[in-house]
Amino acid sequence: MLLCVVAFLILALANDEIDTKKKNIYNDPVSILSIQDPYKNLLDWLRDGKADIAKVTIDVKSEGYRSLRAAQYIRQGEWILFIPRTHYLSLDEVKKNCLINRKMIQMNYDPNNPQVYFANHLMQENRRKNSFWKPYIDVLPKDVSGFPSHFDSEQMALLKGSPTLFNVEQQRKTLKDEYDGLLNTIQEFKKFGYQYPDYLKYRILTFSRSFPVIINEKEQQQLLVPLADFINHDNNGFIMYGFSQEHDGFFMQAARNIQKGEELFYNYGQWSNKYFLMNYGFASLSNPMNQYDFDLCLRQDDRMFKIKLEMTMNNMCFGNRLVNETDHDTFRQTLGTARFIAMDRLDELLTLEDQTAGYQRFWPGWHTVPQSIHLEKRTFALLRDVLVAELNGFASTIEDDQRRLQDPNTPEYRKHIITLTMMEKQIVQKNIEVCNLMLSVLDKSSEELKQIIRYYNYRDIARYLTQYIIPFKQEEGL
Repeated sequence: MLLCVVAFLILALANDEIDTKKKNIYNDPVSILSIQDPYKNLLDWLRDGKADIAKVTIDVKSEGYRSLRAAQYIRQGEWILFIPRTHYLSLDEVKKNCLINRKMIQMNYDPNNPQVYFANHLMQENRRKNSFWKPYIDVLPKDVSGFPSHFDSEQMALLKGSPTLFNVEQQRKTLKDEYDGLLNTIQEFKKFGYQYPDYLKYRILTFSRSFPVIINEKEQQQLLVPLADFINHDNNGFIMYGFSQEHDGFFMQAARNIQKGEELFYNYGQWSNKYFLMNYGFASLSNPMNQYDFDLCLRQDDRMFKIKLEMTMNNMCFGNRLVNETDHDTFRQTLGTARFIAMDRLDELLTLEDQTAGYQRFWPGWHTVPQSIHLEKRTFALLRDVLVAELNGFASTIEDDQRRLQDPNTPEYRKHIITLTMMEKQIVQKNIEVCNLMLSVLDKSSEELKQIIRYYNYRDIARYLTQYIIPFKQEEGL
């Protein structure tokens, strides 16, 4: 009989565990799972350290998607959570308490990025079975394969034609150089046997989970903050964060009223999908801040190549950036650069030299202004042809990307890459359309242009037509 009772209790406890795991909600400080469950260990550890986390719960949908939800109704202006100084990692903390970091400082070995110090500290604490930081380290993501530094040849092939491909290759080289530098310079780093995959994992975790925080009027630091780093990004995020001098710790605050059970979001920043993919491993279809980076270069078969090269202090290529809007400085700068390259008349170039003679440095994008209808036609034709070539350089079309994103069998990691490249292509395509539109508009008379701009959607182009093109047309009697 006793054996039956014991068996029944064990079965009941097992069922409770299964039910709890199905819910994946962690906010109860007392649980039979606290010994086994890293999330409950984290919460207990934070509570023991006097953190205020009663208003949030952890929601774990998968290894790749964890979040925080409101455990109660939270009013605008209220603190959502508070983590004391003792329970987050600051740059000062990791420099002082990590052996390798202390050796780096002693040897005046200055890394290119301070996040190297955080990665070293996390590797050190991961080796220690009884580390104070174990509850935090145990809940850090185990899989970082969705980040570009881990992309295989198939994933890299999806980036063909994208300017992000260059950034991925550069990031990989930078991270490997960091590791090799530590391995070859810091004896203790080599002694502990740290392998590159370990370093890479913790290095990725540092730049994907750190918070830039103003500690006082003169000091800003990167912080690794347990629990706070569970909150995901949304363009319409409604959480602010900062450092409280009075309470000596990190806080998060509600920017609006938050309903019980609502998932918590904050805006990681006004960044492009390229930045998000490189630093956080995702790209968003709803991101309005996308951009397309490309070069415009002087042509060596240009008969005025040497004069142009002298004007630019031997710079042949110029970085340009396009966004979704033409009412933006980036479009005007790109147009100015294309205009400089498109110049084919000596009198135009001499006029430009006179116009910029008093400048300390000549910048084609900023300083090359319209001079004639002929030059503007060449400018838009040149820019269009460059963008068409850029678009043709991608591995897939916009239509291909849309089909893949709608396919339920497309892996999540692919969707992020496809989202990034598709939105880059959409920017290029839109600017090609603008170039074609302008080429058709430039053939119209001044009176026709006056009628067109009354209904024109692009304010900046309407201003451009009014300021330059209509006067040019009138001078030519058109």
